[in-house]
Amino acid sequence: MRDKRTTKLLIAVFLIVGLVPIVGALETTPTTIVAASDSSAADKASAAYVCDGVDDHVEIQAALNALPSSGGVVLLKSGTYNCAGIIAPPAGATFSGQGPDATNLVFTNDGRINVDRENVTVDGFNIKGSGYSSAKWLGVMNIRASHAKIHNITGTADASIQAVYLLVHDPTVYAPTLEDIEFINCRAVDTGTYGFLHNAWGSTNMVIKNVRYDNCAAINCGKYGQFNPWITGFDFAELNDMEGLRVKNCLAEGTLESGFHFEFDPTVKDAVLENCVSRNNGQKPYPTKAYNVNDMSTHYFGCGYYAPNADVTFINCTAEGNSMNGFYTTNGGKLYNCVEKDTAIGRTDFSYRVPAGYYSVPSRSLNPSTVMENCTSINSNTFGLQVDLANNIQIRNFHLIDPVGYNGKGSSLGGTNGQFDNAEVSIYASGDRVETLVWAKENVNTVFSGQIVSNSTKPFVIEGYRTKNVLVKDMEIVSNTLPADSPGVTIVNTVPAGQATLQNVTVTSTGSPVPTPTVPAPTPTPTTPATPVPTTPTPVPTTQAPSGKPDLVVTDISWKPATPAPGSPVTVSATIKNRGDAPTPAGAKHGVLFTFDDGSAGPGVWSDTHTGSIAPGSWVTLTANGGSAGATWKAVEGTHTVKATVDDVNRIAESNEANNVKSEQITVSKPVSTPTPVPTTPAPSGKPDLVVTDISWDPATPVPGSAVTFSATIKNQGDAPTPAGVKHGVLFTFDDGSAGPGVWSDTHTSSIAPGASITLTANGGSAGATWKAVEGTHTVKANVDDVNRVAESNELNNIMTKEIVAGVQPVPVRGDLNGDGSVDWFDVTIAAEMVQGTTRSDSAADLDEDGIVDWKDVARLADFFFGRTSSL
Repeated sequence: MRDKRTTKLLIAVFLIVGLVPIVGALETTPTTIVAASDSSAADKASAAYVCDGVDDHVEIQAALNALPSSGGVVLLKSGTYNCAGIIAPPAGATFSGQGPDATNLVFTNDGRINVDRENVTVDGFNIKGSGYSSAKWLGVMNIRASHAKIHNITGTADASIQAVYLLVHDPTVYAPTLEDIEFINCRAVDTGTYGFLHNAWGSTNMVIKNVRYDNCAAINCGKYGQFNPWITGFDFAELNDMEGLRVKNCLAEGTLESGFHFEFDPTVKDAVLENCVSRNNGQKPYPTKAYNVNDMSTHYFGCGYYAPNADVTFINCTAEGNSMNGFYTTNGGKLYNCVEKDTAIGRTDFSYRVPAGYYSVPSRSLNPSTVMENCTSINSNTFGLQVDLANNIQIRNFHLIDPVGYNGKGSSLGGTNGQFDNAEVSIYASGDRVETLVWAKENVNTVFSGQIVSNSTKPFVIEGYRTKNVLVKDMEIVSNTLPADSPGVTIVNTVPAGQATLQNVTVTSTGSPVPTPTVPAPTPTPTTPATPVPTTPTPVPTTQAPSGKPDLVVTDISWKPATPAPGSPVTVSATIKNRGDAPTPAGAKHGVLFTFDDGSAGPGVWSDTHTGSIAPGSWVTLTANGGSAGATWKAVEGTHTVKATVDDVNRIAESNEANNVKSEQITVSKPVSTPTPVPTTPAPSGKPDLVVTDISWDPATPVPGSAVTFSATIKNQGDAPTPAGVKHGVLFTFDDGSAGPGVWSDTHTSSIAPGASITLTANGGSAGATWKAVEGTHTVKANVDDVNRVAESNELNNIMTKEIVAGVQPVPVRGDLNGDGSVDWFDVTIAAEMVQGTTRSDSAADLDEDGIVDWKDVARLADFFFGRTSSL
């Protein structure tokens, strides 16, 4: 078959010689237009279907069903489509809108998009889902068939459903292997649930193959409600195996748990993440007690990239400000040209969790088990590098820059749990905030080389009775405190005699210039995923040399209006300068990301339109033109830190990647006619921390239509009293608003002492102080200090939820673990999650009544679901 360009050329020739008419010469794709109730008059006039704003999925599905079997396009014009049911494109169809800023699909009452047929394209929408019940283990968009393309979608969801985008092998829908799925320019923003989730149900074809992501983002997943405590931005392997994953130019930011995540148990082969950024993930608090495999409250990820026990390659990826680990890789992880910055920044209590910028524990089942080449750790708040319980490790040209450290150690190679064997480490470490930058304990058959720049008296320590055949060679220790004849490396007397050897280790000492290690330039990125990454270490000069690269810095941040009032839109600009010795590349986006209190004072904004080259020494001022909630920041009362990060997604290779951030303070205050009196008593040194400990209602078992009064018990678990005279508000919502208007309490203004509790009863609401009961089971959410009147030490723990049932209580069904009245595959999945420890165990799943929930119970549920047994 000729392509259309060839057809057009033939037509032109035939017209010239007058041989053929043009009618029917061009093939066209059948397109059906659908307009919304609020579309323009012109769009409605051109549409084959016009929606009325109620159950709009009916008209949309009718348009899809009318497409010919060969395929076609259903185009939704600009507007909002209210959908209380399922939209399911047929095989070969293109379901398209006019972009996420123009075409909005609002799903309620379990409404969603199901891609259950092959060769479907979904393109150009904003999707929103809320108020789910029986569909809660699905996504607002579900991809359950192969060869699907999901392009240019922005989505969000409340906490009543598992994911915005769910890619799941469901054998009841699609039995073959799920493969060839593409996400391009897709975003999950400000959700109560997972952003992108892969999963598999059943017991066959558990592997998902050849999935591609490009320029996708998961932002603030789990920030506005929590489907469960384990919400991640991207979860590529939950119960499914994964093969042939490609993730490029993607962002995970502000997530409750990990940004990019693979569960430990699935088999993951040939996964590559390239040019990705993961920042400020792990928003929930650290556990408050020691790890216990049977206590889910002690389980914690909090990583930029969590990829244990998986064949995952990271190329040019960045982790910044994540709470637990920048990169967690073991048993097959490979990292090339990656940068970790500010891991655990702002965290202080490491009683039960000790973070590390790069973490690889345990890592000993493969050869090599872990590979790191040309990677950098900058300003890690504890260990910059931690690898132990390890064997066959390759760490080449690793840069450890100024870690805060833990117990005086900037890195731990075998130091925490023992065993660091058959390893090769070339490391370039600098900083004076720790006593020891390189800590090698219980090492066997390990070779070290590189350079350490530090004024500590013990910059490199080797210790441990198990130590055997450790060689430190070709290493320079640069110090203003160590004498020139010092060995530079401290070998503790626990090391057996002759088992640690120094070869060509030199100390550049007192009065000598102290060179600063430079961040290595990225090595060439493989042209195809199959191209081997070079394993030869890149030599690092001991003195600075011209790089021949640009170096972008932020020299100023400004905003309009200069003195914003609370709630006003603020436009932010940054002046960026190239202080390198080469121009920036023309055609590349010179992006700047602006954040406000690292996201806790509202969504960030960015500038991404400037593509002109900036010469060495020149500068340009860039103004924010976009953001997850628009191009301006909605001013929040108080003093906030505005952070501008130039080249935040590392599009431009720079000589210094560690100087791209500048911060300034912005103050937002209400106009006052008289000065605020200054307290005569000193303010408490700490802060309060309000939480909801209980929700109750009267009557306890309401009937539909009855008035229900709500109360919440709130507790100050902080170390300072709440301020007197300030409203201690509690907002109650019902299915996030889909089950009726919310109510609130806003009369209590007395101070609450640390450790004290008080019960508050709703006294107001947009439709009165009571909720009109709606038949069914609903989620009541109580949010204390919902409008942030009280400055707290933790702003992320203000919400508690409970379920309320209005109407006749259904008779419990044995094996119905999600309470939807039937035993289905969701219940099998829940039981499996209980066995694996990702969901709290429930005696209702103990079907053989042996006192534990185990795989025998899962098998019994599965047998009943598939009809192999007639009862439970």
